[in-house]
Amino acid sequence: MRSNSPNVNSLARDTQNVVSEAQELLKTVKDDGMNRLDQVRSTMNTQLESAKEKFGEIQSTVQEGAKVAYSTTDTYVRTNPWTAVAVAAAAGAVIGFLASRR
Repeated sequence: MRSNSPNVNSLARDTQNVVSEAQELLKTVKDDGMNRLDQVRSTMNTQLESAKEKFGEIQSTVQEGAKVAYSTTDTYVRTNPWTAVAVAAAAGAVIGFLASRR
């Protein structure tokens, strides 16, 4: 057990150093933290609003693209029903063939 004694003392000293540093950090945060916290909160709110706006733009773009794709596909299928059936059957056959190989 004596061989572990220096390790225990070292661990205790390191733990005490961590606690002391944490106490110093808490004192600093207490003094300067509120001002810094307000700055970070303001920056985060600005970034969040910007991200929401960009997400809304992307969502609108995707929705418009989906509507165009739906409309184009619907028009094509209505004007070429047998071609659409043949393409769907061929795609199903290829997918079935690939799935059965596994």
